[in-house]
Parts: sequence; structure tokens; C-alpha cells
Amino acid sequence: MMKVSNHIETPSTGRGFSFKENSAVFLRFFLVSAFVAATSSVLCSKTALDSAAIVKEIIVEGNETTKEHVILREMSLRVGSRITTEAIESDRDRIYSLQLFNKVDIEVATQSDSATVFVRVHERWYLFPFPVLGLRYRDLNKVFYGAGLAHQNFRGRNEKLFLSFALGYDRWVSLAYQNPKLTDDDDVFFRGSISYQRVHNLSVISGEYEQTNFGTGINLGKRYGLFQTFFGFLNYDVWLVSDPQVGRTASHTGRDAFFSLGLRYSYDARNIREYPTEGILVSLGATKAGFGEWEVNLMTYAFDVRAYILLTEEWSLGVRSYGVAIGGGVTPPYRRVFFGYDERIRGYFKEVFEGENMLGGNIELRFPIFNPRYLHVPIPVSQFSILRYGLSAGIFADVGKIWYRGESLSAKPWLSGVGGGLHFLLPYSVVVRTEYAWNDRRRGQFVLDFGVSF
Repeated sequence: MMKVSNHIETPSTGRGFSFKENSAVFLRFFLVSAFVAATSSVLCSKTALDSAAIVKEIIVEGNETTKEHVILREMSLRVGSRITTEAIESDRDRIYSLQLFNKVDIEVATQSDSATVFVRVHERWYLFPFPVLGLRYRDLNKVFYGAGLAHQNFRGRNEKLFLSFALGYDRWVSLAYQNPKLTDDDDVFFRGSISYQRVHNLSVISGEYEQTNFGTGINLGKRYGLFQTFFGFLNYDVWLVSDPQVGRTASHTGRDAFFSLGLRYSYDARNIREYPTEGILVSLGATKAGFGEWEVNLMTYAFDVRAYILLTEEWSLGVRSYGVAIGGGVTPPYRRVFFGYDERIRGYFKEVFEGENMLGGNIELRFPIFNPRYLHVPIPVSQFSILRYGLSAGIFADVGKIWYRGESLSAKPWLSGVGGGLHFLLPYSVVVRTEYAWNDRRRGQFVLDFGVSF
């Protein structure tokens, strides 16, 4: 059974966000993050090996399914631009980060002062069924199970289709579609989703109960250049609880229904998204849930700043800071923020902390045991004949704080953990981490997790 932290105190009853006390802390935290990101962008900049050759033609090979414009869209090299080593390496990394290809090579053939650029890709398998299996509260008696289907490259345009369902202790069905480029003449992207679920609450201090949720939403945005995106989203949610009690919903009836409107900006210049070692990511967002005529009336602000600095050709230092602040009316449990689910403090990996405001930071030193390489498998299914794999190690420190609006920020302790481990870089952009962490109470624990930590 999942542990309940003794740091948790009584939730707020809707007192407004205290900008006098908290905004200065968030501002300092964000400014430090921005300074680190800006510094890293300078440290990560390379002295490009300029060439006199100008791109005359770009030829893409191996894209039997993927449309050519999907690949060219990720490249800084254009017809008429000058060939540089930095541009070749950056374009290769960006094309690979689409997670559509097992391998990407870029070669240049020069003749006098002109050059032909050859982009050679090896495509992956794109249509995958996958199992759904989990334990609510990590309790073996509370199993949910199901299946899903994902298409990672629908119509060869890098469009995504996801369908999943689950039965058992938690039940749901969901459908989502994402299109990164609506037409050939623009950089406008779209995402739509719809879901119905009957799941148990994430909150560990509100008692155990079942929630029914219907949700649907659309995202519409635009990409500017290679690194910047800006989008807005509109969602509609209905939440009902099986046992209405005070505090489980914003409404005393046990039913909340409301629209959410949000904006988000992102600057993403990471080299390899599945396991970045260089570059920066800055993400800023604001969401308004409810518009006065509903019981739900909340404003949420969030930031996430990450920087990756190459200390040597192979050793990389990653730094991250992030935060969430909620203000407005009463925050129902399903809108709170948590450590212990999507965000975790290693050292407190299995414990859940909840609140309305969150600050966190990570630092991680990454170095390869052996760099990513390719295994050639003599099988007739070409999408699995070239497999990329590698092994890295990391030493990390995590820190975070979470609290309610009615609590004093200075009175809440910082949670922290340090440790290290191995990171297995597997084919098809799968990352598996095995780590050991000690928290600030000098308690140790093993951590098995999927995906890069940040």
C-alpha cells in the first residue's frame, strides 16, 4: 500500500493565491532557471566548421511511408544555405527525435562550391498494439488491465492516433488524434481527444472513492521556426463522485462541470528528446478552469525550464526547475498537484505528497558506459532489422516542495534525494532506468522507471 506522508496538512478552502508571499519565491525560482538556461545556450554553442559549399539539392532516401516534408521540416539546411558541421549534426538529431526512424544519416557530396545533401532514414514499425496493466495505490488487490492501439505515423505525415481501454479496479476508454501540420503551406498543428473513465481518486488524504469523468478537448497552435511553439486549448470536463462529501468536488452536489481555456509557449532546442545531453527547453503555461457561472473557478500557472550542458564530448550536466501555482476558488482533489505520480522525488519515489502549489528542481550528471550503436538483425521485417541501443550512467539530486494556499511556504520542508544508476537506451526510443536513491531522512530505495528523468 502506498505511504501517506506526514507532511500533508489540511487543504485550503479557497483562499486566493498569496502573491505577496509566494509570487516572489516563484519569480526567484524562475529567474534562476532562466539564467541557467541562457548560460547553457552559450556554453552549448559550437564553433561551426564553415564550408564554402552551398546546398544545391536535398535528396531524401528510405522514406517509404513518411512524407518528405515531415523530414525537411526538421532541417535548418535549405537550398541556398551554407553547409556546416553543426547544421548537419543538429538536423540529424532533430530528424531522429521525431521517433519515426531507427537510424538517420546525412551525407554531403560537394562539387566545386555547390553541394548535394543526402538524408537517409531507416523507418520504424508504426502501428502498435500495447497492453495496459497497473496497480492503483500499488495494491495487488486493485489491478486494472486492458489494451490499446497506437499509430505513430498515420498517413505518413507524423500524425498520431491513440485508442485505449481498461477494465478492473479502474476503467476507461480514450481516443486521441494529433496532427503536427494541418496543410503543406503552414505550421499550424491540431490535437483532439475524448475520454470516459471511472477511476479512483489520486488524493491520499480524502479517503478512497470512485470518480466518473467525461472529458473532451481540442488544441490548436503554431510552430515558429525549428524551436518555438505557441498553442491554446479548450477542454470540457464533467466529474462525479460515487460518495459525495465536502471537499471531493467543488460543488456540494458531487458533480462538477466546467470549461478550461489555456495558453502555452515552448522553446525546445534539445538535441535528442528521448535522452537529451545538450540544449534547452523552456515551457510556460496558464490555464483558466471555470468562468464564474460554475463552482470550479481556478487559475493555474506553470513553468518548466531545462538545460543540458556538454562538459566534455561525452559527459553532460542536466539542470531542471519547475513549478505550479493554483489560485482562485476551492481546488477539488482532481485538480491538485502531486509528487508521486507524474512528478517524483527519487528517495520518496513511492510516497505521495499533494497540494496546490509546487516547486521542484533536478540536477543530473550523465555519462556513457558505451555510446548508442546499431545492431543489424538479418530478418525480413526491415523495420526491426536495425536496432539502436546504448548504456549510460547518471548521478542525480532531486529537490521539491509542495503546499496548500492556506499553509506557510517557509514552514513546509524541502523534500530531497540523491543517488545514481544505469540508464538503458533501448530500440524504439525506450529508456529504462535502474537507480538507487537516498532521501534527506537517510532512507534508501531502489528505483525502476521508464523514460528519461527529465
